Amino acid sequence: MSYGTIIQQGRFTADGSSKNLSIRSDFDWIKVYNETAIIQAVANLGAEFYFQRGMTNGRGMVNTKLGAVANDPMSLGQIAASSGFTLLDTSGNPLSASVAITAATDVVRPIVSTGSTAGVVAGSIVRLSSMTGQEDLSGYDFAVDTIVTDTSFRLAAALATAPGAAATAGNYRVVNFDPLFYPRHRFITNITQAANAVVTVSVPSGYKVGQEVRVVVPTTSQAGTSDFGMVEINGLVGTVTAVDDTLATQTVTLDIDSSAFTAFTFPTAAKAAVALSKAMLVPVGIDTATAIAQSQDLLSDATDNQGLIGVKLAAGNLAPAGNANDVIYWVAGKSFSVDNQ
Repeated sequence: MSYGTIIQQGRFTADGSSKNLSIRSDFDWIKVYNETAIIQAVANLGAEFYFQRGMTNGRGMVNTKLGAVANDPMSLGQIAASSGFTLLDTSGNPLSASVAITAATDVVRPIVSTGSTAGVVAGSIVRLSSMTGQEDLSGYDFAVDTIVTDTSFRLAAALATAPGAAATAGNYRVVNFDPLFYPRHRFITNITQAANAVVTVSVPSGYKVGQEVRVVVPTTSQAGTSDFGMVEINGLVGTVTAVDDTLATQTVTLDIDSSAFTAFTFPTAAKAAVALSKAMLVPVGIDTATAIAQSQDLLSDATDNQGLIGVKLAAGNLAPAGNANDVIYWVAGKSFSVDNQ
């Protein structure tokens, strides 16, 4: 190893969404190997990926396995825009530039139309604002999936009920990273009526079993009635018994019996056009016994600064974070000297 050179490496099992790697020393180059893709008898899978400083942010190089036989020959090419390696530094601006929205559908998983999806990949977080016709979605952060390049993206979390109208205009900004301190509050899009309430959140929670959260469901509106329904759950504290952060699932199960509560609904655009607070989960502590029973860290509820320097790997067949259950290896280096003239 040359003086001043730093090498870091690791592995992870993909979950089908983008993956953030914290590389505290920063890096000048990174290689990623998808072991699962290399040995699978499936054609057109990205097996090896490379990025170094000077390449276009969000892209990189990919070696694609050509045939449907394990260990087949590979072809080198450039990764599609926003589907490769994106530099991360949480000391910077957490929000990208504002991008115009031209429409959004009135369904429980709205499809948002836009002329630019630059920087948006499956698992990206977007913040909606100025949603004409869907004022009930303004101010929300949503994870997204099903991107059609420079055409549309879908909000991954299902709403309890459709917004009530289609949007005709608006804006979105990519949220480059979560708030620095964990655990974080999350916006609620649905709650089931069940012996153990299952709460859908607009962004994967990152919570751990045993954590305790307070459920906040605004109880009054300008009309003097509930905007969200299920007013009985407002203010209750529940222990997290299960977490599913899979993109488009995004649920937290609580030991709160909501089976006799009124149904949860997502408020209409008409209500939001006047005034609307948001339903949310707010972490408040930990249930020690539950955490121990599930072999969880007893400090998993502690305030933790998760600021990072590193890189986001996009997910997909030809992207470095691969597909769900792929075994991914990576190695990154900080070079002694870099010349990108």
